[in-house]
Amino acid sequence: MVKQYLKQALYMLKENRFVSVISIAGTAISIAMIMVVVLVFQVQFASFYPENNRDRMMYVENGTEVRSDNGWNRGSMSAEAVKECFYTLQLPEAVSGYALQLKPLSIPGKRMYKGYEIKYTDPGFWQIFSFRFLSGQPFTQADFDSGIPVAVVSESVARKLYGSTEVVGKSVIIDLADYTICGVVEDVSRAANTAFASVWVPYTTDCVLLANTIKENMAGAFSVCLLARQREDFGAIRQELDRQVERYNGMKQDNQINFMGGPITRLDVAIGSEAQVPVALKDYLLETGLLLLFLLLVPALNLLGVIQSAVQKRRAEMGVRKAFGATTGTLLCQVLYENGLTTLIGGVVGFGLSLLFFSLGKGFLLESADTSLSGEMLFQPMAFGAALLFCLLLNLLSAGIPALRIARQKIVVALKDGEEFTK
Repeated sequence: MVKQYLKQALYMLKENRFVSVISIAGTAISIAMIMVVVLVFQVQFASFYPENNRDRMMYVENGTEVRSDNGWNRGSMSAEAVKECFYTLQLPEAVSGYALQLKPLSIPGKRMYKGYEIKYTDPGFWQIFSFRFLSGQPFTQADFDSGIPVAVVSESVARKLYGSTEVVGKSVIIDLADYTICGVVEDVSRAANTAFASVWVPYTTDCVLLANTIKENMAGAFSVCLLARQREDFGAIRQELDRQVERYNGMKQDNQINFMGGPITRLDVAIGSEAQVPVALKDYLLETGLLLLFLLLVPALNLLGVIQSAVQKRRAEMGVRKAFGATTGTLLCQVLYENGLTTLIGGVVGFGLSLLFFSLGKGFLLESADTSLSGEMLFQPMAFGAALLFCLLLNLLSAGIPALRIARQKIVVALKDGEEFTK
């Protein structure tokens, strides 16, 4: 029976091509509009390589404030502040301090001048992020403690420098300093902005970076990322950090450090938190939810009239079928299957359009037009399913209600196209 309904639905789509095209286009536009917004949010919030644990991550990025009677500084922290305030925490599963700088890379005997993103970090970085190593391994705690100049490079950098990913043990020169490559990882998208870099090295290898501090060695160039054991630990981690900050401030004479509202979660980052101040989720959902609803309803409501008109035109046809024994349920099921098929086709087309629009407009929607996109970033079945379900329900209601009214009419009224019904 279901197979027969689907055949009839496909036949009706071919029979009423103009109405079918409008219905599919309306559904596709509804899906595309909402999915573009959802895709932006997914890239900012959903977990993907190598930030596979975003739901358990916390951040202090440009949210460090150091105050004294003579003024204040807001930005990043020093390596000493990372060590004293964050490495001493017991509750997080892992903690990492890092600083990003743009520097030229070269190889022995070949001087190059293009700048690459170099991330100066620590061994905790490899515990927080799930990098896929093509060869070699990350630098170790012993490398970090001893300041040994080793480097992990991305696949594209390895190929750019040596034409191969088999480069473990070879040299890379970072701004005139010679490093030995210890590992090669798959390229990281700029969308994974905390993990992203072209090269990763121990920050203990750069004396200039470590010495670049002010405010009693409290402010510097470093940010911090933490990985909680579970999301329920966020509050407790903030409380433990407050105690460490109080202890650290007690070691200083004139300056006091604080991390404002931080560390913040990935959700706070995704919904536009500024200056480390968490954003109330209910306020964000109220504002963004109304926008999403508007984007869905504008094309969907315009589609309602088209669908209802198409159903009304089939009044006589449904009267004839009822005269030959078709039940109310049979007539209703056929209409619902037809609109369900229309919604499904429109949903697939809409999802494809959303990927096209998102890719073409990523320079505007994301931080950089150079951001690479992957399937795990873009396709989140639950988000697409929710948008498709909304359009499906709207279409079924717009077709089902008038179809049910017609199917319940007397046969003579339906055959006369409702003339007696309107008297």
